[in-house]
Amino acid sequence: MQSSLSGGSLPPGTLQRPRVGRFRLRVRQAIGKTRRFLQSKLFKAKTDQLLTLRQGECTRCGACCKILFRCPFLIEKPENAPGDIYSCSIYENRFSQCRLYPIASRDLLEVEEECGYTFTEPKTRTH
Repeated sequence: MQSSLSGGSLPPGTLQRPRVGRFRLRVRQAIGKTRRFLQSKLFKAKTDQLLTLRQGECTRCGACCKILFRCPFLIEKPENAPGDIYSCSIYENRFSQCRLYPIASRDLLEVEEECGYTFTEPKTRTH
């Protein structure tokens, strides 16, 4: 079994992330939350550009709703089928940083579960 960031074990086949201390993870998450808030509010053109590199879809795992702290709007129904366990009580009016998550590939380093999104590398110009 592989170790998770929290010190527990992950099922076989689960994405293994580099081992990072709990404090360092929380600092990374706090910086990321602040960056995504500012990014979504102040740098909309850059945000749109970054989102063109995003692929995949949300698996409704709820991991992004537990970054740094558990979102008070997250509803959990463990009796439901996977992919239907988590929902948002303010989904239609959710915050822009929630709607846009993940904005960049580094955002995926803040969740402790595998995300349904991936990112492609930006195309570089050749002269």
